Amino acid sequence: MRPSTALLTLCCLVSFIVASPLDAYQRNTISIPLSRISGDTTITDVKAHLTAVSHKYNVTSRNYVLNTGSPHSLRNRGPPYKLGERSTGSLTGDRNSVPLKNQSATLWYGSIAVGEPPEPFTVQIDTGSADLLLCSVRCCISCAGHRRYNATSSSTSLDLSTPFVVKYGNRTEMGGDEYTDVVELAGYKAINQTLGAADTYYPDFAASNAPDGLAGFAFQEISSYGATPLFQTLVDNHVLRKNVFGISLSTQKDKSELRIGGSNPSMYEPDTLTIVPVTIKGYWQIQLDRLSRNGENMIVPTDKAQAIVDTGTAFIVTDPENAVKYYKNVKGARAVDEIWTVPCDMIGLYAPTLTFGGRLFPVSSSTFNLGPVHEGSTDCIAGLTGMPGIREHWIIGDVFLQNVYTIFDVGNTEVGFAKLKL
Repeated sequence: MRPSTALLTLCCLVSFIVASPLDAYQRNTISIPLSRISGDTTITDVKAHLTAVSHKYNVTSRNYVLNTGSPHSLRNRGPPYKLGERSTGSLTGDRNSVPLKNQSATLWYGSIAVGEPPEPFTVQIDTGSADLLLCSVRCCISCAGHRRYNATSSSTSLDLSTPFVVKYGNRTEMGGDEYTDVVELAGYKAINQTLGAADTYYPDFAASNAPDGLAGFAFQEISSYGATPLFQTLVDNHVLRKNVFGISLSTQKDKSELRIGGSNPSMYEPDTLTIVPVTIKGYWQIQLDRLSRNGENMIVPTDKAQAIVDTGTAFIVTDPENAVKYYKNVKGARAVDEIWTVPCDMIGLYAPTLTFGGRLFPVSSSTFNLGPVHEGSTDCIAGLTGMPGIREHWIIGDVFLQNVYTIFDVGNTEVGFAKLKL
């Protein structure tokens, strides 16, 4: 399945290997299925997606500064585009499972319910951001195709009288008001959860086949509202046995899910589980030991390289210099505005292997190949791309995450990767 335009635009501690006790992660967990909608990828789609990724990281890294008073290393270099600015107000399978859907290879979404009586919404599951965002009932044309949040219809809603505005460059805004309400996720209720109800939606988000909103699963330090993210609210409400969630973004049908309160060992090989500590709390940011190609002892020097695990990004993203090094000596490889293409009959040979916690995790040729540049082209879009402004950071997105089961441990601030069961 290939990322569609709607999908693509929506959006140094020592590592160690440990096999965690499976029963501790298994009991009292609830999952929701994850789903996706397929489409074809074009260079235009990829450009739009990378612009959206740049917007997100410019805004969230600025939020980190505003919320903590400390700079984040992502902000040490200016962004490549006119990106979002924080202003005005805060802007700032089974009963235990939630299936996830994917609007192409980037945007995975599941279902929540908001308010009393509960109203259902579909939301993108994004570990690269920290806020819950829905369309307001006051939003008209730009929210077409989305279910709208009506605060007056919920007996548990509270208007915080706090507006928010996100500016995308100098022309486009997305804004609305902040509320608290009850949000139900996989049967668990988050009481007094802060959410943004948008009166105007960013036009590229306004697609009839896109999810209704966005649910961020990163940490409060990067929240646009300066508020507690949805999963952290569940933690604070003491409703979870384990302060852990697990994600499978499988290429196999009905194998993708978000599990709340633990992980799903039936989906991964337990002896491959590798735990890596979060280095800077805000993003799910960990150390990348190494990235190689075809078993070569090169590829990119990754001393102190930081990797952000992001279900809201389609690609493995690095800075342009690292991308050039990666594709060096690859016959027929070329870059168009930092987007790399490789001859389709060869691209599978150049899928990367990433090393976390001393363990190698290969990317499959099928997830690395995002399809032809255009219909009939013999060149295909590669899943590792460059993006100016992220310095030594790597953004680890769907191209990698479809190859592993990922455990996000909020209580111990660490990430676990394991090989998916076939």
